[in-house]
Amino acid sequence: MRVKQLFRLTGFSLLLASAAALAQDASPDLVKRGEYLAVAGDCTACHRSPESGKPFSGGYGIQSPMGMIYGSNITPSKTAGIGGYSLDDFKKVMREGKAPGNHYLYPAMPYTSFAGMSDEDLRALYSYLMLGVPADDHPAPETHLPFPFSFRPVMAMWNLMFLQSGEVKGSDAAPGSAERGEYLARTLAHCSTCHTPRNAMMAEQNDRFLAGGKVGSWTAPNITSDPQAGIGNWSESDLVTYLKTGALHGKAVAAGEMGLAVQNSFSKLSDDDLRAIARYIRQVPAIGGGDRQSGTPAKEAQPLTAVETGMKADINDYISGKGMSGAQLYNGACATCHGSDGKGTHDPQRFFPSLVGSSAVKSDDPANLIMTIAEGVNRDTPAGHAFMPAFRSQFSEDELAEVANYVSTRFGDPQHPIAVEDVHRTLQGESGSWLVRYAMPLTVAGAAIVLIAIGLLIFSLRRRRG
Repeated sequence: MRVKQLFRLTGFSLLLASAAALAQDASPDLVKRGEYLAVAGDCTACHRSPESGKPFSGGYGIQSPMGMIYGSNITPSKTAGIGGYSLDDFKKVMREGKAPGNHYLYPAMPYTSFAGMSDEDLRALYSYLMLGVPADDHPAPETHLPFPFSFRPVMAMWNLMFLQSGEVKGSDAAPGSAERGEYLARTLAHCSTCHTPRNAMMAEQNDRFLAGGKVGSWTAPNITSDPQAGIGNWSESDLVTYLKTGALHGKAVAAGEMGLAVQNSFSKLSDDDLRAIARYIRQVPAIGGGDRQSGTPAKEAQPLTAVETGMKADINDYISGKGMSGAQLYNGACATCHGSDGKGTHDPQRFFPSLVGSSAVKSDDPANLIMTIAEGVNRDTPAGHAFMPAFRSQFSEDELAEVANYVSTRFGDPQHPIAVEDVHRTLQGESGSWLVRYAMPLTVAGAAIVLIAIGLLIFSLRRRRG
């Protein structure tokens, strides 16, 4: 018993010594740098508390194809957070996805990107989380995925197959340089986590880097330099404007998770770092194919006619939307802001984005158009507050399909009709991974095969003895 107590006291003493050393070594400048890195890494996106609003207290639910994953408490709380982590513990979490006690993390926490961070940046980030963030002893909800995904040790094999180690160069590159941009985009900004498609094992397809991926019901578009499938027709200043404000008139509006990334991260980065990211992204090799963000341009949209917008005979039908066409729904819910011609406004005081030329409207993939109509936009940046109401509770799936189809074919590409099946599939957020769809039956089948093999072996041995 005394030996155990001695070990505990020794361990506690070492922890205190480590904390004291950290407090001594971590200068205010280092902590301040760590705060900036936390913003660049958009840590609050997943680790904020939806209840209290505290930025690092955890509890935010991430809807993955495998089930709901909750962001953990990363405040310096000794009981609920990471207050007991040493710097080495923190590095293992960030680079290996492994917390103390051999607790493996899911790659929803983008350690596959953070693994490339420099030692200096990891130390600065650790110093900020330990010394610059108030401790919150409220525990975040635990993640409980269905079997077999609940068996975390399998992640050791996944890491062995897909985790790439090694520091990404450029952490100390010249301000505004493409080298600095590559470091930020590949590590802290973890762009590939959303914008790179995943294989059957839910790992990023490195040969299609930034060629577009799925984030729940949303689509993270192709951001390579391909002029049709990607953003090859965007200038460097276009990219900077979009990352800083979340809007680029006539091209794109940030909504969903990207809207949050702009609000909480990109809009708060320095102009040099935004320019660096833009320069690097524009150099990413073009990858075509798949969904296009630009197709056959629609003919010049004309204002809605009286026939298209005419009132229904029964006012109750008009209020409920029963039997209304896409044009009528658009006129009643959208035209006031976006205009009957879909061109929006250029007025910075009353800015409404253009639907004509919008990547979401022109895309082969209707997901982002559908989700923007359904979920709306609510984004704060230094450029101002952007708001669009959510229509999911007001429109049925049939009505969402009507208005989305009208917008797509009138202001985007006439060859991109949207059906109610597209709306239903998008809102459900169905996963295309066979691993997710068939994991349980494959596991059961595998277990059955093993049991049958064991039974046959036992039967064979008994026959030989008999």
